[in-house]
Amino acid sequence: MNSKRRWAWIRTLAIALAWTVLSTGCQPETPAPPTPITPAPDETPADPLDEIPVEEPTEEPVEEPVDEPVEEPVDEPVEEPVDEPVEEPVDEPTEEPVEEPVEEPTEEPVDEPMEEPTEEPTEEPTEEPTEEPTEEPAEEPTEEPTEEPAEEPAEEPTEEPTEEPTEEPTEEPTEEPTEEPTEEPTEEPAEEPAEEPAEEPTEEPAEEAMEVSADEPATDEAADEAAEEPVAFEVEVPLGLPPLPIPEDNPMTAEKVELGKMLYFDKRLSKDGTLSCATCHDPHMAWAEDTPTSSGIEGQLGDMNSPTVINTAYATSLFWDGRAETLEEQALGPIENPIEMGHDLDTMIGQLNELDGYRELFQKVFGTDVTREGIAKAIAAFERTVLSGNSPYDQYMAGDEDALTDAQKRGMKLFNSVGCAACHTPPLFSSYDFYNAGIGMDQDPPPQGRKAVTGNEADLGAFRVPPLREVANTAPYFHDGSVATLEEAVALMAGGGLDNPNLSVVLQGVGEANLTEENKADLVEFLKALSGEFPIVEPPELP
Repeated sequence: MNSKRRWAWIRTLAIALAWTVLSTGCQPETPAPPTPITPAPDETPADPLDEIPVEEPTEEPVEEPVDEPVEEPVDEPVEEPVDEPVEEPVDEPTEEPVEEPVEEPTEEPVDEPMEEPTEEPTEEPTEEPTEEPTEEPAEEPTEEPTEEPAEEPAEEPTEEPTEEPTEEPTEEPTEEPTEEPTEEPTEEPAEEPAEEPAEEPTEEPAEEAMEVSADEPATDEAADEAAEEPVAFEVEVPLGLPPLPIPEDNPMTAEKVELGKMLYFDKRLSKDGTLSCATCHDPHMAWAEDTPTSSGIEGQLGDMNSPTVINTAYATSLFWDGRAETLEEQALGPIENPIEMGHDLDTMIGQLNELDGYRELFQKVFGTDVTREGIAKAIAAFERTVLSGNSPYDQYMAGDEDALTDAQKRGMKLFNSVGCAACHTPPLFSSYDFYNAGIGMDQDPPPQGRKAVTGNEADLGAFRVPPLREVANTAPYFHDGSVATLEEAVALMAGGGLDNPNLSVVLQGVGEANLTEENKADLVEFLKALSGEFPIVEPPELP
């Protein structure tokens, strides 16, 4: 009886102790001294129960239940609770308990309790989507049970819990849970768990950076190509003028117009560096000159008045004798004329090519260094922008009855009725034909005029009909500048010109109209109504 009572007492005591151990193992707050770990190797059934309460509950409930149960408890509980409870309790309790408590009691409780104990099905699913613990439980028991517990906890607990939970939840949860759990455990279980957590966060941003850097050159090249493409220059044609004619072989671009403006104002185009195109065709003088004739290099005096550049874009003949048909032909004439700018064109081109600014501009506009053709085209493109319109006459013709005064309206009727419009044809008020008005025919020898070009004796003393827009601002008048005022010029023409054998028949008819002084005054007022709006350009900065 005593022995039976003794065994019953011992059994009761054992049950009470077992119940105490089990009840204390479920409570996370009970302190667990490291001493109960030593008797674990003697009793195999008590090992998993003794070790788990001692090390795991003290730290895991603080870190994991707070941070991660909220994030992804949905993904992994389906995969790992099936695998880990079967594998880990069999292999690891016999090997790891010997090393973990002795070597790294402070570090392993953070990671291994998540991997090995009975609480893994509830805790690891929260870490595996972000930290990839799905790989370590499957690898440690089978291949490296003695090495990985000592290596991985030293690397991963310090890197992954602090870095990846903040970085990867935004990047990897969408990629790794779908790719790595299916590929890595079967292909590279021993290598990737240690490599990927440390490499992927650094490699993926690097790939993105490479993609950005690969795109940047493309955008730079696109910007360079856009910058090299010529920008079309749209000329705003003022009221009263027809559409602007532009040659097919010399399209208008902003770069070309700007280059032409530089050349137009550059005095280095003259031999002694004292004259430019703008000297005789001054924007502030209605793109003409207020002297009878122009002065060239070395004080030489020419015998022709400088016509205005205004509206020369429409001209079918240029110079007083019409020796040029286009602005491109006209542009080079004064440069080589010995009594105007007097420069040798080839020498000048060589000088401009020595200037980096001009050479670069010509390369950009024409794809060549400075050339004769490029100079002509650039200056012509610029001169096509010099237009005048939107005058009182244009506004009247557009329907504004009050745009003209009564005197101007009377002068307009006379202008059309007596034959003035036959030569000074609207809307440009020039037919660009050649007529003899008798100016200078009393000289010996008389001026050649158109005859110098055609050789025809009938063209002796015939000059191009000047356009009358802005005529009130371009005194003195006629090819030699011999008439100082507009009133004098109208009186001379209203009287039929100066008699000579080659006098134009049209002028003879105007003289026969016997216009009165009042008629002539009205004509002057009408011609003033042809002054409108034209650009005044200041000299640009030169290369």
